Amino acid sequence: MKYILALLLWALPLLSWAEPPLQPLQIAEQFVAPGGWAAMRDYLSGEAAGQARRQSLGQQIPATLQRRCELLYQGPATAVVTVELRDSVRRSDIYLHFRRDSATTAAPWTLAAVRSLAMTQLGPPMLKILADMPPAEITQYNQKHPEASHAFMLGNIRLWIGSDADILEHFNRHRPQFQQAARLIQSRQFFTAPLDSTLAGEQAANADEEVLALLRPLYISRVTQRTLGSPAGLEFIIGGVTDNTVGLLYQPNAALVPPMRPERVIVMRPLGHGWYLYKTT
Repeated sequence: MKYILALLLWALPLLSWAEPPLQPLQIAEQFVAPGGWAAMRDYLSGEAAGQARRQSLGQQIPATLQRRCELLYQGPATAVVTVELRDSVRRSDIYLHFRRDSATTAAPWTLAAVRSLAMTQLGPPMLKILADMPPAEITQYNQKHPEASHAFMLGNIRLWIGSDADILEHFNRHRPQFQQAARLIQSRQFFTAPLDSTLAGEQAANADEEVLALLRPLYISRVTQRTLGSPAGLEFIIGGVTDNTVGLLYQPNAALVPPMRPERVIVMRPLGHGWYLYKTT
């Protein structure tokens, strides 16, 4: 018996030195670091485990890009970390979705999926065509497209393919105008609960001259409730292709804000006072 006690006493310091399991933010920082990560496989699950077989995400990202990780959400079973990639020219964002399998395992938190807004590669060529237009062509363009002027399209596409920081800066600069637009739309009761399957209210809202006069300078393409299906919420769509959209949600009731999931809402970033930046896939 005394030998067993002696063995336990000898092992106690080793147990106390054991490092605690990594948390989502720590895993993200290791996963996007430029160098390799020997323990990477222990912290991957689901599709992420199949995608990162030989290299971490950090090894696949150009070494010249700076990486900044931020814990956006961590709950009992899921977590989301945003990663901003930037250089001297531009910024972009990716979103790491984690799940907690069991508090008793050696690595309870694992990276399950990596997401970013898809189809944005279509934006830069469109932006170049618009930016290179001579004044005479811009005049013709505006005559042919009065509902979406040259200036509107430039601003809209820049936001669509821009970083979260770009959209946040735009929103904060025009927050009073966004709030004014939300109040006007609510006061005219275009959207009713439950969600209108006929889309009559949505069509009326996006045809209203006063609403459009507020939305166009904000580079918002339309307002809807269909993308997220949040009752009493207003979705100010910036842009996107098919299901890959980016926009601003106004939902004063936090309990009705859709949760982040890698299969649909890849990011939902609180902006304060009921406003959120969101992206879908």
